[in-house]
Amino acid sequence: MKLALASLAAIAVVAPAFAEGNIELGAGYSHFDADGANLGALTARGTYFFTPHVGVEGEASIGIDDDQVGAATVELDNSVAAFGVAQMPVAERVDVFARAGYASNDYNVKVPGVGSASGSDDGFAYGVGGKVFLNEKFGLRADLTRYEGDDTDADVISVGGVMKF
Repeated sequence: MKLALASLAAIAVVAPAFAEGNIELGAGYSHFDADGANLGALTARGTYFFTPHVGVEGEASIGIDDDQVGAATVELDNSVAAFGVAQMPVAERVDVFARAGYASNDYNVKVPGVGSASGSDDGFAYGVGGKVFLNEKFGLRADLTRYEGDDTDADVISVGGVMKF
């Protein structure tokens, strides 16, 4: 449900902005180190810039790599987040950025013979990253973000592609 609401919100923000050329869309792989569980996810992002340096970003991830922690299997079901973004160019096609916002992560833990439990962990998220554009429209992006949830913290490293519109 959260993923559907986040998607609708992103579409509402993104649709009018395509005409102005202030949009970046991206996708990639994210590695979640969630209190010792190493989890992988496919991540999609949309960023709208109000000015060349300030914008908002929506992010949604779906877990694809689980981890064994003792006898338990830990998996990330999904993650959604919204951020305020500030960016600064450091070269002709290179930008660095910082972001801060709110994230919600849904985890599932299965223990053979005992059962499974799932839960949501919400909280403040912040990070830094960079983008290198290979041409006027397409580039590579990497970032490190800290998710500070109610019960579980996660350090997330993401790499992927980004396209300007």
